[in-house]
Amino acid sequence: MIDTGRIVFIIVMVWSLIIYGGLTYLVVKKKEYGLLSGFGSRPEEEKEILIYNGYINALGILLKYTFYLLVLSFLLGLSSVPFGFEVSIGIFSIVLMVGIVWIQRYEVPRKRKKMVWITGIISAATFMFIGGLMALGLMENEVIITEESFEVSGMYGVEWPMEEITSVELLDTMPEIIIKTNGFAAAGQLKGRFRLEDPYNGILLFVQKNEGPFLYVSSKGKDDHLILSRDESSRTKEIYESLMNAGG
Repeated sequence: MIDTGRIVFIIVMVWSLIIYGGLTYLVVKKKEYGLLSGFGSRPEEEKEILIYNGYINALGILLKYTFYLLVLSFLLGLSSVPFGFEVSIGIFSIVLMVGIVWIQRYEVPRKRKKMVWITGIISAATFMFIGGLMALGLMENEVIITEESFEVSGMYGVEWPMEEITSVELLDTMPEIIIKTNGFAAAGQLKGRFRLEDPYNGILLFVQKNEGPFLYVSSKGKDDHLILSRDESSRTKEIYESLMNAGG
């Protein structure tokens, strides 16, 4: 049986492939250049120069090969290849961004330098933003346990008074994930708020691997509960024992 998370992934990716593939087909095969952003509003003289210089042809090649990479990402996402989807979607993004800068060499001469700078800055900013998010997402959240409080620091972190904690358990298996509502999911790590099967529903995850045990902690606040794991089972158990000892 396919889990809900996999179904959502398939729907999103299939829809993305239909849109991206449709655009690629219409531009490359049907020569519907008016679909390209900004092309339809250009003067006829500029349109002719762009076509003559090979701008449209280069853009078509870029669309075609990035579409193939998107298909590959989808197939790897369905497979069990470790980090296959993450790596392939990263390559897709790099090829797309670098390609957009590269095809500016075919721009109208008087706009060429300006467009190289604009697309280059946008691409660099995008890479830095994505890279920063990835670095934050992959950074391990520190767990701080005292007699007064339980804290998970860092991205999506929380802090609960010890007297408000109502349940501490070790789960052998991870409950089924329905959908990510506000979180990070890459390279095997889950971090942020997700919707799980009943009775967990909306919950914070700080999960670093797919194998148990998983530490489940809940508090008195509405929807204040989380599941946490470390890359080594012994570390997860140590956090569990520390929390149990601190709570008396």
